[in-house]
Amino acid sequence: MIASILIVIASIGILLAMLGSIMVGAADIDVKTVFEAIFQYDENHVKHFTVYEIRIPRAIMAFLIGACFAVAGTIMQGVTRNPLASPGLMGVSAGASFGIVLSFAFFPELKYHQLILVSLLGSALGTLIVYSIGTVASYRTRGRYAHVKFALAGAAVGGLLGSLSKGIEIYYGVMTNVMYWYAAGVAGVKWFEVKTILPWSVAGLLGAMMISRQLTVLSLGDEVAAGLGQKIKWIKAIAALTVFVLVGAAVSVAGPIGFIGLVIPHITRYLIGIDYRWVIPCSALLGGFLLVVADMASRLVNPPFETPVGVLTALIGVPFFIYLARGNKRVGL
Repeated sequence: MIASILIVIASIGILLAMLGSIMVGAADIDVKTVFEAIFQYDENHVKHFTVYEIRIPRAIMAFLIGACFAVAGTIMQGVTRNPLASPGLMGVSAGASFGIVLSFAFFPELKYHQLILVSLLGSALGTLIVYSIGTVASYRTRGRYAHVKFALAGAAVGGLLGSLSKGIEIYYGVMTNVMYWYAAGVAGVKWFEVKTILPWSVAGLLGAMMISRQLTVLSLGDEVAAGLGQKIKWIKAIAALTVFVLVGAAVSVAGPIGFIGLVIPHITRYLIGIDYRWVIPCSALLGGFLLVVADMASRLVNPPFETPVGVLTALIGVPFFIYLARGNKRVGL
């Protein structure tokens, strides 16, 4: 019941947030003009063009990317039972970014749909390195403070991949392209990018829903899940592939926007519990809502200039990360 109410409220909030995102910017556009652009589009009308070709794709993309990051973080926290797990802290986003930088330097002719595949492979590489280091560290300390050790491993690997990326950018002269991709977020997105990322996003979200029941059991612990007949290795493999698809697609568009995948899963579980059949769709809606609002706010902080949307999500995420790292028991799995 609570989850259904949350879905309805979040859906209404998303529609209102997207409408606000379409209306505000360097030139404010009234509601009447927005609906005219949607239902009576005139390509010769400047404001119609701005609404339909620039702001609507941007709002849709912000929602998709926010949903991808939030669901990816939800899956990671459910599978690992690590309250600090998220794409930004576990090397997934860093690996995806590293893959994109490599493609800019060595394969500049790659098409956008090919960049998504490169991003996906990079996210898999980053995650593999982080989990290898984190597992060894946890084994040596017999599992004590395992979640902190994985977070530290993620920070270290993220810093390493970030440094390597920066060196490649400078040496091969692709810094301008990378900086624009990193800072622009969803600015400048067109319908082509939306249509390209949509199948990947939908596939990842559907994949997450398909294993939602198993994630609920798995979040109780591997021993409990095995005792209930769950095929743990297969579930984790599907979950990992789903995370790579979601994060790879999102990073290829907007760069490694942080903390959405950390904050939203905790808020969702706090509101509706740990049934992942509801946690995943609610996380998708709340994550999309957060990034749409953050993107809209990025245009209002210092008009007519835009603040990188990652800065705004970090303002929310960093205090929340400290809150979790201190071991607060009210927010957890």
